[in-house]
Order: sequence, then C-alpha cells, then structure tokens
Amino acid sequence: MKEKLTIKDIAELADVSTATVSRVMSGKDKVKEETREHVLKIIAQHGYELQKRSQLSDQESKTILVCVTELKNPFNVPIFDGIQNSAKKNGYDVLILQTKDIYMDFSDFESVLKSQRFVGVIFVSTLNQHQLRDITDQLSHRTPIVLCSEFIEDSNVPYVGINDLDAMHKATNYLLSVGRKNIYFINSQLNRNYARKREQGFRLAMSQAGLSINEDYIVRLSSVTHALAYAATLHILDQNPRPDAILCVSDMFAIGALKACQKRNLRVPEDVAIVGFDNIEITTMVQPSITTIEQPSYQIGYQASELLIEKIHFPSVSPKQIILDTELIIRDSTPININKGGI
Repeated sequence: MKEKLTIKDIAELADVSTATVSRVMSGKDKVKEETREHVLKIIAQHGYELQKRSQLSDQESKTILVCVTELKNPFNVPIFDGIQNSAKKNGYDVLILQTKDIYMDFSDFESVLKSQRFVGVIFVSTLNQHQLRDITDQLSHRTPIVLCSEFIEDSNVPYVGINDLDAMHKATNYLLSVGRKNIYFINSQLNRNYARKREQGFRLAMSQAGLSINEDYIVRLSSVTHALAYAATLHILDQNPRPDAILCVSDMFAIGALKACQKRNLRVPEDVAIVGFDNIEITTMVQPSITTIEQPSYQIGYQASELLIEKIHFPSVSPKQIILDTELIIRDSTPININKGGI
C-alpha cells in the first residue's frame, strides 16, 4: 500500500529542502545528479507516487483560485479587479478564497485543490513568509502558482510586487525635507516581507540623514486595522517628546493615526504630519486628505493573472519576477516642500 507522504516528509527523509524535492519531481529545474538520485531513491523506497500535472484542455477547468488573507482590506479591491479583467480576457473565471486564520499550511490548500478543479492559484498578500515558502514549495509542482504583492525574493515562484524599501525610503525623505525629525513609525509584523523592507527603508533614510531612531517610536501591530493604529497613536502622543510626524505602512494605519491626533486636538500637519501607504480611496475623503505612497494595485493584479495564465499555457517558461513603480502622492496631511511641489 502506498504511503500518504507529503513533499515535506520526503524532504526530511532525504535531508534536503522541500524546494529540492519539488525540483526533482517537476524535472524542470537543475539539481545535482547525486542529489536527484538520492531523492528519487527515497521516493521509490517509500512508494511515493510522482504525479506530474497534466495540461488541462479547454473542456476542463478554467477557474483560477485567488487566496487572500482579508477581504475587508480595501487595498485588495483594485487587485481583484485587475486579476478578474485579465482572467476574463483570456477566458478564465476567478474564485476568491478568504484564508484568514483558517488556511494556514499545505494540507489546508491541498484539500481545497482536491475538492475543486482549479487551473492555477494566485496568493494575494496572504500568509507570513515561513508559511508562504512552505506552501508554495509543496504546491508549485502540482499547479501553477503566482505570488501577488507579498512575495519571496529568492523563490522560483513567479511574483508581482513593488520595491517596498525604496518606496518607504522616499516617503521618509519627504518628511525629512519638510523639517520633521521626530518620526513615529507604525508597522505590521516583521514576518511579512513588505513590513521588513519598509522598515529597512525608513531606517536607511534616517541613518543617511544622520538621525537616531527612538526605538520606542516603532510599533508593530498584529493586523492592518485603523482601530489598532488609533489606540497605539493615542499612547505615543502622550509621551514626551511628542512625535512631529507619523509614518505608516498602510493607509488604514494612517487613518487611525489621524483620528488619534484629532482626539488629542492636535493640528495635522502643523503639529503632526502623517503619511500612509497604498493610496486607497478613503485617503481623499478624510480631512485632511492623507499623503501616501501609491501602489499600482490594479496593475499588480492584472500582471499577476497574466503571469499565471502564461504559466498555465507554457509550463516550462522561466519564472518571472515583476517589480512595479510607486509614487508619492502629496496631500494635506503633510506640509508642502516648495522645492518639490505638491498636489
């Protein structure tokens, strides 16, 4: 009787990474001959069945699975639009799965893929880096996968995203250019690639300006909600010295920070400048409107779908990694640098 082993099991038995096992099984990437033979021997010894993905015909599945952590995050809406428009143009349907804390490891996604026939999977800002690496290593040999927004830099999995370090470096430099030096930084957890890179961009800009960072002014919140940012900002505004600027890795955080400043009767941007990240629609609706980094969200989703469809039709194509440009959108929550202009 065949053993029901996962790629992770085979990797542990062979004392190699899951990525190496995946490459051996797919036969598409180079692996040292000695390693390849060793892995194949382990597979044979334990009766693990190699199941190569067969090309789907037009009469079979035409549905793409899109996995996203949280549907309520407004940043994801234009990404979904981009994915859907690309998919529709190419004759595919899209099904969105909210993963939250329900789908956390390989077996969860394997179960979903077995219960439905999907032609490929797009992961949108979902899971932390460890989970994402483990799952994609094991799933990538079974079905085409593309990472969208949150990605693994050293992976063979195609992805579309932005240069988070450069974007936050740009935002920090703008605050410095308008005379703000005592900057409060609201971040997500560092198990996310974007959170690590954006904090690196902030630290780099401060270091290059010869400024020290008050580590008490860096807060890392467990989820992207304005309520958490509101509570955290109320606390920091009561400290002495008070920050003269608040830099956020999400517009949702920036909105929470703005509400906290208003609660403390502080003027924005005169007393405290605020910068967000993403350029979601609500940043233009609040008063004052929020300066932010614009991500090309629609294009991120559209390109992710295009990469996936390319992988579906041409399985042997080399994985592509696409990094799109960002733009600093200057609004009323920051002073205008007359040398740089503003909107």
